[in-house]
Amino acid sequence: MRTLRENVVLVIHAVALWAACIGLAACGNSSGATAGKDASDDVTLGANGGDARGGSSSGGGGASGGLSPGMFSSDGGCLGLGGACANGAQCCSGDCANGVCSYPSCTSDNQACTTSGNCCSQNCVAGMCAPLNGSCKTIGNSCASSAECCSGRCASGTCQASSFCAQPGDACRADGDCCTGTCTTPDAGQGLGTCGASPPTQSANCKLADGQLCGGTGTSGTTPYEGGLPVCGGACCSRACAPWGPTGVLICQPASGCHVVGDLCTQDSDCCGSNGLPGGSGKPVTCVITAPSTVGVCRNPMGCKPDGDVCRLSTMTCNSSCDCCSGNCHQDTCRQDNVGVPRCSGPCVDAGASCASSASCCGNMPCVPNPVAGGMPPYVCAGTQCIAACGLCTNNADCCPGTSCILAAGTARGICGPCGGNAGDGGAGPPPPYDGGGPNGGDGGVPPPPPNDSGTCGNYGQICVTNADCCAGIPCTNFRCEFPTL
Repeated sequence: MRTLRENVVLVIHAVALWAACIGLAACGNSSGATAGKDASDDVTLGANGGDARGGSSSGGGGASGGLSPGMFSSDGGCLGLGGACANGAQCCSGDCANGVCSYPSCTSDNQACTTSGNCCSQNCVAGMCAPLNGSCKTIGNSCASSAECCSGRCASGTCQASSFCAQPGDACRADGDCCTGTCTTPDAGQGLGTCGASPPTQSANCKLADGQLCGGTGTSGTTPYEGGLPVCGGACCSRACAPWGPTGVLICQPASGCHVVGDLCTQDSDCCGSNGLPGGSGKPVTCVITAPSTVGVCRNPMGCKPDGDVCRLSTMTCNSSCDCCSGNCHQDTCRQDNVGVPRCSGPCVDAGASCASSASCCGNMPCVPNPVAGGMPPYVCAGTQCIAACGLCTNNADCCPGTSCILAAGTARGICGPCGGNAGDGGAGPPPPYDGGGPNGGDGGVPPPPPNDSGTCGNYGQICVTNADCCAGIPCTNFRCEFPTL
């Protein structure tokens, strides 16, 4: 059995070699700089002191004439808008600016145009770029401050993505592009639309879905971030409000594994307590979707809280009950997952066993989707400390540094990407399996950390060695890029 330090060395070599494969395969219009928050960003709802590892593949102001709705979507082969990138080839938009996949330069609203491909709105009407939203500026438009942007982020003079999904009112192509799960388009989905103002109606005591801006204190979710995290995750259904790594903006972080009560979903298996998941009450939780929407919300469980649902740690006073089906949460049945969210969980289980979140897995291993879509159990504990490119994931913390979990709004089945020619063709393969080098218990045990040789800084919850490995000034706490408590 290898020691913890031996596991550290093995992971360091594996991830470093994999990162080298990315570098050799990379191409495009980027300078190849690493991720971080640009000093010229004006972020209204962001963390201060972001990572200085900047670079730009293009600037704002001009118009390429080649814009299309396709840059809003990702199937895992490239990174969506807001993703942490090292070069433009990794981004679906083809533009990596200051370490963030960005909307290419375009002609702003109400300016002269010749084709729709010139316009930020991708809609040229009578020789002028037609706005998508009259109350805030959508992505790509020129800006002087973040308050002007629907996204809440003005970077180098243009409105850019602040999160992995589009904020309410911002441009979108399909429901899955939006944090709120709804994209309203004017012409049967042929052009761009705008994201809905709020998630689908929900009965849970939360207001904000994964990816939405969450700066503020208490549970208001409306006051700008001023040096501290909102208490108990603010208004986030996931109970985790923390910086989105590439931009430093506070967003609701996706929790590990299944989705908690009130969070978005696309099918029953996305929800904690659904059929096939461990630690339920015998009354499966369902995903409530109201037509014509394709995204719904996870309903409240009937009876006790199933494994994966949010609970209250004995050391915290957040507004959550202790009635886990696996036992009273003060008796070690409430443990934090890989982004620090307290989750109901029974005794920890080993690799390959059914899980609801990383809190279910010994050593806090990733809890990832079943390789077989629709297979049982829906989620299983991984055998490695992090998931390499092209592997399945539920949040960024599952993925090895240098990759992000690419998934549409509502779904809990994502892929660590970019997963294409730019991610290598086998290279060093996945990190070595975890074989007992660190403590077990599913309670935030110390995983063997990798180096940050990937060309990008570590996203929230990803494994790390030092603070310098993490984006946006996030500390490296117990070998993970996260704050000690949320």
